[in-house]
Amino acid sequence: MNRFKAVGAAIAIHPFEYLAGAAGAGPPIRMILDSGIHAGAGSDAAQISTLNPWLIIYYMVTGKNSSGVLINDKQQVTRTEALRLYTADNGWFLREENQLGSIEVGKLGDVVALSGDYFDPAKVPDEAIKKLKSVLTVVDGKVVYEDLK
Repeated sequence: MNRFKAVGAAIAIHPFEYLAGAAGAGPPIRMILDSGIHAGAGSDAAQISTLNPWLIIYYMVTGKNSSGVLINDKQQVTRTEALRLYTADNGWFLREENQLGSIEVGKLGDVVALSGDYFDPAKVPDEAIKKLKSVLTVVDGKVVYEDLK
């Protein structure tokens, strides 16, 4: 970690271990965040295809794999940290942090409305994170998806 920090490197966390990881096999997410090294997260490192981001966010928050087995204990992050890793923190990797990743004046402002209140564990328990979905998606000021149910 010290070497990464010394050279100004960053870590892209793509924990495909969610699919079939064994205990202790996952990335040290908590350690990475606590080190102060810049990090971002995504789901494009799976063996077959990209993964639903909510599955990876569930893994980062709970440390549990797809079978519900705790495999990354003591490396969990908060819901806010997980979402930030997936959004605002990724602009840095593209050198577009001044344009992407957060809703601010002067930045691109794509937005989704979710099917549940991600930040409230009473309304969306950990297991329900995996089932979150967009009910409204706005890209470049235009509605590109709307669940009319």
